[in-house]
Amino acid sequence: MRALLLLLLMMGPALGNTLTLPGEARFGDDRRAVRFTFLCSENAGPQVTGVLGVELAIPRHDTLRPHFDFDAFEGPDARAGRRTHLESQAGGAAARMQSQVSGSLGAGDDAPFVFGLYAARRGEVARLGELSRLLAPLTLGQAQLGWTQWQPRGAAIEARLAVSAADAARLRSLLAPCFPR
Repeated sequence: MRALLLLLLMMGPALGNTLTLPGEARFGDDRRAVRFTFLCSENAGPQVTGVLGVELAIPRHDTLRPHFDFDAFEGPDARAGRRTHLESQAGGAAARMQSQVSGSLGAGDDAPFVFGLYAARRGEVARLGELSRLLAPLTLGQAQLGWTQWQPRGAAIEARLAVSAADAARLRSLLAPCFPR
């Protein structure tokens, strides 16, 4: 799994279909636009396992670095612990998940730090099921996703995504092949 995550972090969205949606984040008095990227890649034969994932990109992360420990999450072997809390809801459907994530410095003029949560489509049945249950409400219509990123010591980054009905349809099309049947 570590090799898979390393490959994902190195190649990013090139491994599958993706959809990036704008959200907002809060860290103390700091408010900023963030990006949520959803991905689903195929099981391409016996040697290539597909991945279901969601990423949170924090632009200009260096301005938060004095107060948030991004280093604790950097790399596929990051060991910051289960400091990520996610919640999704749409109408009466809701799901929650507590997880460990890894992160990397993203490419781009806005120098983002990208937190990533991934599940292999083979070999990680429990994690794939848990991530699928979290993301499923986002495919039902107007929905919300909350991502709270706690650090080892100090305040958390709280990010929110509002999913429109049109975005829900796009997410359904993207993510459905990765949801367990």
